[in-house]
Amino acid sequence: MRLTIASLTAAVALTATILSGCSTTSSHPTNQGTSANVVFPDKASAWPEQGTFPNLDSLRLLRPGMTKDQHYALIGRPHFNEGMADVREWDYLFNFRTGKPAPNDVVQCQMKVLFDTAMVSRSYYWAPESCAAFLRYPETPAAMPAIVQTTATTTLSADALFTFNGSTASELVPDGHARIDALGQQLAGMKMLKHVDVYAYTDRLGTDAYNKRLSQQRADTVKSLLVAQGVDSRLVTAQGMGKADPLSHCGAMPRPKLITCLAPDRRVEIRSAGVK
Repeated sequence: MRLTIASLTAAVALTATILSGCSTTSSHPTNQGTSANVVFPDKASAWPEQGTFPNLDSLRLLRPGMTKDQHYALIGRPHFNEGMADVREWDYLFNFRTGKPAPNDVVQCQMKVLFDTAMVSRSYYWAPESCAAFLRYPETPAAMPAIVQTTATTTLSADALFTFNGSTASELVPDGHARIDALGQQLAGMKMLKHVDVYAYTDRLGTDAYNKRLSQQRADTVKSLLVAQGVDSRLVTAQGMGKADPLSHCGAMPRPKLITCLAPDRRVEIRSAGVK
């Protein structure tokens, strides 16, 4: 069989389309990964057709600032006709058990992730919106008022924890080591610790790869120190966020002043939930 130039061109175009993918929706995300008009695809076009039953613990780990690979590792590929490379919206069809008798024992929900131009997640949407409640941790029964569930975020300046560009336990300053140890003892002493999420951030200086690696090493170090104080390692996650989610607003200025101005961005956030 002879291939004409026209047929070869069509085959190449089809291959490119498959590799890059095409979005099934038209939410038109902004460069910052938001949308004023979120559009969900028709559930009938999902694959698998009935969606999946997700792991709630994995869903609860989703945060703005995560890559597509990280989403894929936690919750799998999107369930609609969307590519893995250049598209900036992923859609999922999830099933959640309600604990009610059939036929109301399962609720079907759609979740959309919007990515910014750097292909980092920025926004999460649910249809219906009430489905977001399935991600909440179970509340303490009202019949047990003496037990109080608490959530807390402890933010530590990276400059007060590590030496310049440091990330290992040996590069912790004494006061920084003591602060993490004290927090670890506090968390280990809780009656019921549900989760501890460690997020490390850098400032915008340096390459993305360097900042990502540095922040991950710092998050891993803090996790190790918490575990050393008795925190169950199975409850602790460590995520290096690189230069994501800056807190500072620094314009152009000499480098020494800029480094000082960017100090709030260099931080470690330790988010926990449990029962005291």
